[in-house]
Amino acid sequence: MTWIRISHGFRLDPIAGGSAEALVVLLHDRGQSAVTLTPVAARWAATVPMTAFVALDGLEQLDPPDGGFRWHTILDLDGGALPVVLDRAARHLEPLLEQQMHFWRLDAGRLVLVGFGQGGTVALHLLLRCGWSCAGALAFSATLMRPLPRIMRVDGKVRLIESLENRDIGHAGLRHAVTSLAMRGVDARGVVLAGSALSDEAIRHGGAYLVELIATAQRGDRFHILDREISDAP
Repeated sequence: MTWIRISHGFRLDPIAGGSAEALVVLLHDRGQSAVTLTPVAARWAATVPMTAFVALDGLEQLDPPDGGFRWHTILDLDGGALPVVLDRAARHLEPLLEQQMHFWRLDAGRLVLVGFGQGGTVALHLLLRCGWSCAGALAFSATLMRPLPRIMRVDGKVRLIESLENRDIGHAGLRHAVTSLAMRGVDARGVVLAGSALSDEAIRHGGAYLVELIATAQRGDRFHILDREISDAP
């Protein structure tokens, strides 16, 4: 498997060759980078050979010139300010996601978001609050912002993997999150594991969830871009 360096991270083309039938975009946690996630994606790629993977690197690079958004402070603000910061993060990520979908000539229904820690929090925010239409989101040790909107129109599935390492959410917290989403019509499931979000057990469980989400994505419709090429392949 050969990773290709792109403008904001790394890209792994489908290992089966040819066009991608689905796209997985990985978002790293605070203090990590895309390099941390490339071994994880490579492991998953073997089970979904027609899927392309993109690991976005250094999301703090998305900070605007005026310093209005700082990725490293995304969870350091009080509860009232946090949604505003997440909105800014989402606005900066959306063009990158759209660029990748255009590059692969896929619609949003073929996209799966995978996030770890703060990356998972942003993935959930994009799906649940920003109205992103995608096959689903897989979030490891993420924070589900509350309160949830009373009315939610979410087509994508939500899969949560909670790590007990350095976290105290536990089984009850995860059950509450899954129940809250289900009551709003979201297809949500989750599991609590003892190790870290990058433990072998977490990656194995995540791989099983990912296969399910990609199967959902592959049932979507593809579209083709006419008269447009993206040479940067970001």
